[in-house]
Amino acid sequence: MRSFQVRLLSSLIVLTVLIVPPAQAQDELGDALNSIGQQYADSYTQPVTDALGANLNAGLFRTAEVGGEGIIPGIDVYVGVAGMGALTSGSAESFRLSDEVIETEGGRQLRIEYPDADLPTAFGENESPGSADIIDEQTGMQVDQVPLPSSLIDTPIAPLAIPQIGAGTVLGTDAQVRFLPETSISDYGSVSLFGLSVRHSLSQYIPLSPVNLAVQGTWQSLSLSGSDGSTNPGEIVDASGWALNAQVSKSVPVAPITFYGGLQYEQFGVDVGYTFQAPDGSTSTVSLDQDASNNVRALAGVSVTLALIQLNVDYALASNNTVSAGLGITL
Repeated sequence: MRSFQVRLLSSLIVLTVLIVPPAQAQDELGDALNSIGQQYADSYTQPVTDALGANLNAGLFRTAEVGGEGIIPGIDVYVGVAGMGALTSGSAESFRLSDEVIETEGGRQLRIEYPDADLPTAFGENESPGSADIIDEQTGMQVDQVPLPSSLIDTPIAPLAIPQIGAGTVLGTDAQVRFLPETSISDYGSVSLFGLSVRHSLSQYIPLSPVNLAVQGTWQSLSLSGSDGSTNPGEIVDASGWALNAQVSKSVPVAPITFYGGLQYEQFGVDVGYTFQAPDGSTSTVSLDQDASNNVRALAGVSVTLALIQLNVDYALASNNTVSAGLGITL
């Protein structure tokens, strides 16, 4: 059970910061989450969900021009990688909780008494606030005491990189696919990702439009499963989100430079399921349902095309500000 809890949170962190937490941090996390309930895990991991949602909904376009980017008129193919980084400066580093009561599958009620102090989230540099006491509600006796984890990682930016392929156009419409086949993350489990964006040109309906205009819709799904031989080898995390944006861009006539921007409405949610294990060995299923904080973002960026190579970078203002960069080949 302990190893499963370590894999769960560590895998979420791997998805957003692309590094494996130190072994000591993993041990502390496993010790604590082995015997705490939904409220604590929910508050502890919320900044991770916020960063993951901010990153996955970034880097969706590089220009509002639909068709005309490639070397063949009217036909575009793009193959590249988008790198995103959610800034964590606005993420919560602590939270407070009242006592929490959990009922095990055997009908036993346990009360978790947290310290009357600030409790650290996964992002930050906060030390452990001490221990939580587990009290049997029927007898009023303390049955266990578990140490609470410190922050897992202190980083100013949570990066993520995703491969993507785009193709078009048909009647002023193109599509982009993000795809990561089921990939093992050391012994933490496996992750897979699929995303589809469809974009339609609006400037084609405006004769002599001085700028390119387009709208785009995106849906993405991410799945995380436990490793073979673990307590929960099946799906642990089911995350999905969608985004709708309006785009505008303007190319510089005398240089291979395009300035672009957009306004985007988005949602991203994460469902997590794990098993709470009581001191007597009884268990209770715990489910977390989290929504990322970003709902609206405004972004601006610049794209440079040199022969077949295209490089772009942009910055987005939202609840979690995000910087995004892309490198790809246009055909």
